[in-house]
Amino acid sequence: MNASAVLSVLVAFLPAQVPPPTSSAKASEPLRVKKRLALEEEEKQLRALADRLDTAGQKEAAELVRDALPALPPSDGSERFVSIPEVVPARKPAPKDAPSWQKERDAIRSRAAKELFEVATQATASEPRHYALADSCLRGVLVRQPDHAEARRLLGQVPYNGGWATPYAVGQFRKGKVPHPVFGWVKATWVPHLVQEELPAPVGAGVGRERWLPAAEADALRRDFARGWGIDTEHFSIQTNVPLSEAISFGRHLETLHEVFESLFADVLAERSSLAQRFRSKTMVGEHTTEPHVVSYFATRQEYAEAVSVFTDVDANVSLGYYHPPQGKGARRGRAYFFRDEGGVLEATATLFHEGSHQLLFESGVATSSAFHNNAGNYWVFEGLGCYFETLVIHEDGSVGIGGLIGARNVEARKRLLKPGELTPLANFVGYDQNTFNSDSVIVRHYLQASAFATFLMHGAHERYRDGFLDYVKDACQGRLRRTSGRTLEARLETTYPDLQAELVAYLRQ
Repeated sequence: MNASAVLSVLVAFLPAQVPPPTSSAKASEPLRVKKRLALEEEEKQLRALADRLDTAGQKEAAELVRDALPALPPSDGSERFVSIPEVVPARKPAPKDAPSWQKERDAIRSRAAKELFEVATQATASEPRHYALADSCLRGVLVRQPDHAEARRLLGQVPYNGGWATPYAVGQFRKGKVPHPVFGWVKATWVPHLVQEELPAPVGAGVGRERWLPAAEADALRRDFARGWGIDTEHFSIQTNVPLSEAISFGRHLETLHEVFESLFADVLAERSSLAQRFRSKTMVGEHTTEPHVVSYFATRQEYAEAVSVFTDVDANVSLGYYHPPQGKGARRGRAYFFRDEGGVLEATATLFHEGSHQLLFESGVATSSAFHNNAGNYWVFEGLGCYFETLVIHEDGSVGIGGLIGARNVEARKRLLKPGELTPLANFVGYDQNTFNSDSVIVRHYLQASAFATFLMHGAHERYRDGFLDYVKDACQGRLRRTSGRTLEARLETTYPDLQAELVAYLRQ
């Protein structure tokens, strides 16, 4: 299968929508400037301190100070995301006789943390409110002051054993469970068996206690999907027939997606977001209890195809992943379907993050399928943001990145869209409805352009278009982009489509 044919199967087979915030670039600019100046001043003072230590011959101390400097931005144009562990162990207190340079370094970082916290507070008191900016600043506070109690509370954590944890993690501990590096939260009584590479067998008729088997044998007994593993994470309920270790890794990826989604699109979720609720209530901790998002993860494509073949809007034989939205009045949860796609054209995580972002949006309460159909054109943005989430990467060291011209789709976009005549004029592109966008002869190219354009608006041009773009996406999700009402994308970005297209081309060439 050639590259074009392969990429044609990357299409998401649903009228999906994607998340946005309600702020404007002009409204947030003073706060962003204040944040930038605080970080620049911190860096200036840390470098000056390190240079003084070098001059004094304290080379090791100078390097420890430089370790506190922010890392250079990734060369691929992506954004580093500061993920917060479920459990943060207690830290050793700083020694009272710490050297003066260490006290000075810590004082510099504390001042920066204080200013970042002030920006976060102001961002949620402004109109419109800028929850995504506040979230970013709070994460910056914890990098500098890990024991900042209010920042921890606002980001969903509570004190635990001298350190911090999510209320979900605290609940797991109270149930007698412990975190295992491979198998996630397990009963403490499981640990000796896991050390022996044993797993529990399925509970059968007449069996009243856990039976332990070699891991491969226990996993084999779960190959029948109906008797597969049931995995519950904080926000997801997963049914699967893959080996348990793979299922746990899959669940962790979903939880990372959930965290990134809630952070970057906090302004879209607006008052529905847990962050907004915790800002409103000074006593609230954690999140309000909600139904989990439901996911089916199959061991083979054939099993997946059989499961989704009942839906008329998906080609089960070529689809890589599918999200079926909630059905019926009052329904709040649909189901996402995935399969283990070893050696596929897209990494399995790319499909997971694409369809998973659709699921989180549809089930957030800010977007409905009926609102989607009320728009006049503007279909590209829904799949564009699904493609944008394909760029989410969890690195081996646990760090997270998103955006940039990476991933199979954006790599192909750079190859193809820079050729003469391949890039559809943006004035036309943004006006396409679902049928025009998905026309057989152009669907691959349209997905490539949607992916590149969404990534550019999120990360290109020094992110000056992000707020206006997400404001536009929010209205798209609510069906407000009519022919006689609703501001256009170029009006929100305060530019023209030809100029925007020129910038997009330059971004793809860089």
